[in-house]
This record gives sequence, structure tokens and C-alpha cells, in this order.
Amino acid sequence: MGRTTCRARRPLLPILVALGMVWVCAGMAADQLFVSLPVSRMSRPRASLLGSTRQSQRRIAAGQAGLAGGKDSGDVKEVVQPQRSKLVQGWGVFGVCAYLGYGVQKVVPIVLDGLGSIDSWWQWGLLAANLLFFAYVEGYKGFQLGFSPRVVARSWAVSEETEQAPVWHKLLAPAFCIGYFHGTKKRVITSWAVTTGIFLVVIGVKQLANPYRAIIDAGVIVGLIWGIVSIIVLYVQSLQNDRPPKFDPALPEDTPYTPPPSIDTPTA
Repeated sequence: MGRTTCRARRPLLPILVALGMVWVCAGMAADQLFVSLPVSRMSRPRASLLGSTRQSQRRIAAGQAGLAGGKDSGDVKEVVQPQRSKLVQGWGVFGVCAYLGYGVQKVVPIVLDGLGSIDSWWQWGLLAANLLFFAYVEGYKGFQLGFSPRVVARSWAVSEETEQAPVWHKLLAPAFCIGYFHGTKKRVITSWAVTTGIFLVVIGVKQLANPYRAIIDAGVIVGLIWGIVSIIVLYVQSLQNDRPPKFDPALPEDTPYTPPPSIDTPTA
């Protein structure tokens, strides 16, 4: 009788481990990796930096307009934006998409093989709940509201053609867009810490037997695909609007880059 009870309870172990992994992923995605402040809620130092930059740009525009047409500089309100390379923008954005797509490619065969091991209705229910969970937490909350607009905003920043910025920033534009370097201290530390955490979670998930490993990996696929699509959509919208999403690119205070124009900032 005791042995029968023990055997009946053993399947609960991988379920608890799987739920623990999901909880860890959700915590990192929602609280550490992707949540960031939009432009309207930036810290005061960042707002001051943007304000001073825009004021100087308006003064430059006013001077140029005064020399060209003799107009009153007080009437000039347009902001002169620097030239930006569409090639660097595309490399940064689609490089990140390729990075995420590689993760999808590696996981898909595991999921297709593991889903065949599902043999009960509650496992199918667990799969459905996990897909919805990852779609909302990782896809919508994580990527669409945080990671994706930041990637596009930083792609606009690194694409600026300025002699003060090193060339290797543009060569490593995908890593720049993710935030692995040239960001605020919090942004860089968070990016590397979460990448390390995800790596450790992947190692833990590999220890699970199917179908539990496939169930978790299926949710990961949904989140990654959501992220890829949201990045591409936001990037296309930024090209149509000729300005990036209204989102803090998390650049350091000593950055050589001009903060990209927000949606409500007129450009020359």
C-alpha cells in the first residue's frame, strides 16, 4: 500500500519543478528584464538631459533659419535631428530578431517530440495554461511593453552618424540594442543578470522529463515569437513615423548620441 501511494505521488515532482521554473521565468521577465519607464516617466536627470539637448537643437535650428531667411529665432520650434544610418538600424533590430529566432529554432524540435508524451487531459490543460501564461507575462508584458520598444529606441540611438561614437558600437548593434553595454548602470547589470538567469533556467528545464519539459518550452516559444513580431511591428511603425517609440533608450549620461526624437517632438 505504501509503495503504491509513493508511485502515485511521483508524477507530482516534475509538475512542481515545472511550475517552479515558470515562476522563476515570470519573475525575471516581469520584475527585472523588461519593465522600464516610458519617456513620460523618466527620472529627473534623464529628463534634464533630454531637455538641454532639445534646447540646444532648437537654438541651432533658430540660428540656421535666421541666417537663411532672416526670420525671428523665437518663431522656430523645429528640432534638427542628426543623420541616422538605416543600415545600422536594420542590423540592430533584425540582429536581435535573429538572436531570438535561433532560440525558437533550437526549442521547436524538443517541443514537437515531447508533446507526443502527453497522455492525460490535465497535462493538456497544463499546456494550455502555460501557453496563456507565457503569452501574457513574457510576450505582452515582457516584450511588447518593455524589451521591444527599448530595442527599437536604442537602434535609433546607435544608428546616429557621429564621430564621437566608436565604430564597434555599430558593429555590435544587436548587443547594443539589447543593452549589454553603453547603457545606464542598472540597464547593463540587468541585461547581463537576466541572460545569466535564463541560462541557468534552461539548464534546470533540461533536467525535466517529457512532457513537462515540452510544456514549458512550448510557452517559451510563444513568448519569443511574440517578441520577434512586436519588434518588427514597432520598427516598421518607427520608419513610417520617422521617429522611434516613445520609450527611454536607457543611455548613459555621458553618451555621445543625441536622444532620438519622441513621437510628440517635431523634426526638421
